[in-house]
Amino acid sequence: MGESPAVPRASSTVILLREERAADGPFSVLMLERHGGIAFPGAHVFPGGVVDPGDADAPGAGLPVGQQWAPAGEGDRPPDALPYWVAAVRELFEEAGILLAARGPAPLLGPLAPEVIALRPRVLAGESFPRLLAEAGLRPATEQLLYFARWITPVENPRRWDTRFLVARVPVGQEALADGTETVSCRWFTPREALARYEGGDIVLIPPTVRTLDDLTRFPLLGAHAVVACE
Repeated sequence: MGESPAVPRASSTVILLREERAADGPFSVLMLERHGGIAFPGAHVFPGGVVDPGDADAPGAGLPVGQQWAPAGEGDRPPDALPYWVAAVRELFEEAGILLAARGPAPLLGPLAPEVIALRPRVLAGESFPRLLAEAGLRPATEQLLYFARWITPVENPRRWDTRFLVARVPVGQEALADGTETVSCRWFTPREALARYEGGDIVLIPPTVRTLDDLTRFPLLGAHAVVACE
């Protein structure tokens, strides 16, 4: 008898959108080039990673009010879905330096303050992300993320992930900066441009990313009733 399939690791990824006035699309997506020594070496991917145990305890974090959920027993539902949303916010901050956070009900806008930027290396070093945000008077703005898709690695793969793809707009005034460890560069592409560069051999994409980008080309605008609702 063969070995049992590897258990998929719970993970989250963020499709971060930015409004554009490009001929080939009304919005772009943030993509990170992966370091050669980690999973998916050299590929361009959306920010994301594995859910940590601490992601389950994030005071002030909540799920989006307008999110539609699967029937009971058929998929993610609150409150069990919340750690995936917290993981997405944390991974985006770790890998790209962009923080979806809020002070009370007010979303954090504009360039990050130096004391907030200083939290990033501490999170990367393993300190509790929710606790560090709370010390800074912030909370994860998980309600800004909406569910887009779920991908589970096929059973024949030795390393498997069970990944929630969540989508949000980039906060006004924030700029992406690669962490230099897991990711070596950050770039914004319209979905059509990313696919064209992939087909031309300029960048490497993995199948879920290709499919997601193809899905995104079908949205004619960036707005509350199109890809995301972040009013």
